Amino acid sequence: MFNDIPSPEAKVIELLEHIKDLVAATQSIDDLATKERRNSSVSRNTLTPADAIHLQSVYSGIQHLAQDCIEVIEHFHPQWKMSSRSGTGSAILYGEVFRMLFSSIILLHINGTSGDEEANDLILKAAEEPSPWTKTLKDSASTICQALGFLPLALVHAGKAILLRLCSWDGYLAFFDRHTDRIRRDRSSSRDSRRIQEDDDSMNVFSSYEILYRSLEVSGHQKFEDAIELLQLFSYFHHQNIRVDVSVHAATNPLREEKAGVEQAKADEEIQRKIPDSVRKTWTTWLRELSIRLSRHLDSPPPLPAALRNTDCLTLAHLEDEVNDRLRIALVELVKRSLIMSQDRAQGRYCMHPLVHKWVRERAGMATSQQALWCQVSTTVLARSISFPPLGDTEFERDMRRELLPHIIHVRSCESDIRKRLQENRMRRRSLWPALYVEFGKHQALESTRFSRVYSECGLFKEALQLQSKVRSFAIQALGEGHPLAIRISLFQTGTLYELSRASEATRLQRRMYEVCLESLGQHQPLTLTVADMLASSLCFMGQYSASLSLHQKAVEGMTLIYGERHVDTLKAIRNLARVHLRYMEFSKSAELGLIAWEGMKEELGEAHVETLIALEDLAMTRIRLGKDYLPECHDQMDFVLKQREKVQGKEHPYTLLAICNLGRVKSAMGQPEDAARIMEQAVDIAERNLGENHYGVLAGKPHYAQVLVKLNQFEEAEEIFYTITGKPQYQQFTDDEGGEHRDRLIALWYLAGCLEKQGKFQKALETCQGLEQSLRDIGGKGLGTKHKFAAMVQEEIAKIQGLIKDKEEVSESDLTVPAEI
Repeated sequence: MFNDIPSPEAKVIELLEHIKDLVAATQSIDDLATKERRNSSVSRNTLTPADAIHLQSVYSGIQHLAQDCIEVIEHFHPQWKMSSRSGTGSAILYGEVFRMLFSSIILLHINGTSGDEEANDLILKAAEEPSPWTKTLKDSASTICQALGFLPLALVHAGKAILLRLCSWDGYLAFFDRHTDRIRRDRSSSRDSRRIQEDDDSMNVFSSYEILYRSLEVSGHQKFEDAIELLQLFSYFHHQNIRVDVSVHAATNPLREEKAGVEQAKADEEIQRKIPDSVRKTWTTWLRELSIRLSRHLDSPPPLPAALRNTDCLTLAHLEDEVNDRLRIALVELVKRSLIMSQDRAQGRYCMHPLVHKWVRERAGMATSQQALWCQVSTTVLARSISFPPLGDTEFERDMRRELLPHIIHVRSCESDIRKRLQENRMRRRSLWPALYVEFGKHQALESTRFSRVYSECGLFKEALQLQSKVRSFAIQALGEGHPLAIRISLFQTGTLYELSRASEATRLQRRMYEVCLESLGQHQPLTLTVADMLASSLCFMGQYSASLSLHQKAVEGMTLIYGERHVDTLKAIRNLARVHLRYMEFSKSAELGLIAWEGMKEELGEAHVETLIALEDLAMTRIRLGKDYLPECHDQMDFVLKQREKVQGKEHPYTLLAICNLGRVKSAMGQPEDAARIMEQAVDIAERNLGENHYGVLAGKPHYAQVLVKLNQFEEAEEIFYTITGKPQYQQFTDDEGGEHRDRLIALWYLAGCLEKQGKFQKALETCQGLEQSLRDIGGKGLGTKHKFAAMVQEEIAKIQGLIKDKEEVSESDLTVPAEI
């Protein structure tokens, strides 16, 4: 961790520039004061009150810091000695600034001690703990060191607090948070000088940063003002991997979205000409849309740093250049003062020391209202950097959104804490007048929608659903259930419900949205066709293949009419239609449609796009049913899908685990069950840990893994897995009717029968197949399950097993086969 830390001697050269800046800032105040005195009759030995207060605060801070630094400096460099000096006059003051700041910043701004052991050694000695130190004690010390970023002066303060029994080792971090919070709250109100001096003594660990911060405040230059605002902004981000392009996107995305909106309006007009029966808007819908348009002009703009505002109404290209220039100039000032550090200069990534990160948010005197303001600014910047679909679909932007997740989590955590404190403050005031504030309005709905996109793409579906539920309720209340925006957020929510295995709930909502679309928009509208396609996919998942096929065909025909055959939405509908033919076991037809969808998406979106990968995965898993000639190509295709998902979504994302399982199925079909079992076992374990044992992805993946174990003659383990995933109640949340059946359970029963048969457990295999035959009557609705090709396969298997039972003495090894994979 500390291999790249520069030596104190090298750091001195860099810090000299910081010290020069501070001395120059202090000198400028003295020069200004001298000039003012010349223009008036004020004595040369008198400073203005403001100048005196500033210089005295700088001098006092350095004095206290120097005293605390003695112990740290002697620990690392015993040859360094400091002696206090005093004097009057600006020349001596500048000497004190230079000497003490030089001595203290050298140590404070080295990015930590030289290692974990040295940090532990420093804090334990400061606490005067007798050696030898126990493992528990060293672990507690290590936890504190990591939380304080290995900052030597902070470690000494921690050791002293524990030595004085202000807190225990385990309770120090909580004590530190309470202490700094109290000082911040007390400083925001007027108090006597004695208490302020006590707090100064407690906060000396931050003194050098405070001095550097004030060196930015005293100048009225734009770059310094931008630097302060950026520092406040970044303090509510996560302290690592702070990307400049996030702020640039926050400034420029409104112009991009406005342009895209204009283009979409023109495209919608063209589409409406192709629609035969367009439904007219009701007066209620028209008035609501009018109120939305008016509110856009009446609403105050969300708070943003000055560097990100387009006050001069610049064009997109000019605004992007302007914002980039101002940000980089301000960042130079922050880096010079070590308030932030360059993490990757080529890619424009920065970081903050954890303690500086915390100190900026909780500086002494920072009122809760100020914290709320800057937390909201940070929230706005993060949210506006996330584009609404169809924008933001490039690989670069998808990567950027995934890297936003730690920042979003941090700023929302800060917001929650600030909200609690504001509520406590309101309770303490006990005003007769009720407090007026917006709990969840339009701005919050927009932010939540954007954040939920990041949560969904990162696999945090519970968090995404919480945000989407709030947005949907707000949208329906403000716009009505039939408004396109309310319908779209509802569809977004149904997708998240499916990822959480709440398929039944998602399908009910999709059915409702389809009814609303038919009523308010008409059957040929693009949004209606999109809802129809999604509902059809849900019905296919639940085994209602006939209804699914009908809806998918309508969606494909309608989208082809209004969009054309090569439009992405049309290609998605074709891909979904191919899945229905796969469930009907019409493998050639499914592969034909799947190939059309994949080739079209590869051309329109690129081979590595998330939708293209889904189409390729579907195609590969269809073709493994077409014969051994396709297996090598299927293997290469699934290997490509897996590598892309590992690279982009991570090794434990649900869709990455799905790709591993499907690659294992291909390997098994190619006669490589050992390799298949090895990768599938790990994927199943991770999925069960992350998603839960009753998640539909886990329940759908385990039968295929157990089937591979059967091929390896590991019957006992395979049989145990089958029995844990064939319980009917486990699948109730995936069915449309109470007591209904689900296809994944039937597949597991089919594989179980094969496992039992291969072990010679013919009676149990027969009972399993007979139960499977009964279940086919309960799936698909109206007894359609018994008309499926699979029903004939089950009947053949029953007859075969009955023959084996009858002629048990004549059974040969070749008769003990596993039913064909479906």
